[in-house]
Amino acid sequence: MMKWRTAVAVILALSLLLAACGGSGGEPTDTVATEPSAPTQPSSGAPQSEPTAAQPAAGTPQVETAPAEPFDVAAHLSAKTMELWDVYNTYDPEALKAFYSEAYWAEKAEEVESNMEPFKLFGITIAGEETSPPTEVEPGKWEVRHDASFPLGSLKMVFIYEEFDGEWLLTYAEDQ
Repeated sequence: MMKWRTAVAVILALSLLLAACGGSGGEPTDTVATEPSAPTQPSSGAPQSEPTAAQPAAGTPQVETAPAEPFDVAAHLSAKTMELWDVYNTYDPEALKAFYSEAYWAEKAEEVESNMEPFKLFGITIAGEETSPPTEVEPGKWEVRHDASFPLGSLKMVFIYEEFDGEWLLTYAEDQ
C-alpha cells in the first residue's frame, strides 16, 4: 500500500511540475497574449540595461497562462485528500483544521475530535483509498469519494471541496 501511495504522490508531483512549467516542448500550451506594456524609463536617467528573461524587451508581447484545467484541480484534490488521511492519523485536530473551511470546522470540530479519540486511544490508523476520481459536481464544488479502512471496519466517505482565496477546503465530509 505504501508503494502505491508513493507512486501516486510522485506521479501527481511530476504532473503538477510539468503543468507549472507549461508542458513539454512538443505539447501545445494554452496561453493568452496580452497587450504589450509601454516601456518605462528609469527615474535616474541612467541608461537601461539589456532585457533579461525577467525583463522582456520593450514591445515584446506578454504571455500569461490560462486558468488551471479541471485535471489539475482533480490531481490536486486527489493528493490533498490522501494527505488528509495522513494528518488524521497523527490524531492532531489542529493540524486537521487546515483542511476545512472556517465555517465548516466551527460546525464539525467537536464531532471530529470525538470521532478521533478511539483511534488515538488504540493507535489505530485509517487507510484511505480513492474510489473514483475527483469530480466537479457543480461550478466551484468538487466531490472526492474514498473507502476508509481500519482494523475494526471501513467507511465510505464523501468529501466536498470548495475554493476559498485560492485554497481548496472541505465544506462537507461525511460517511455514506
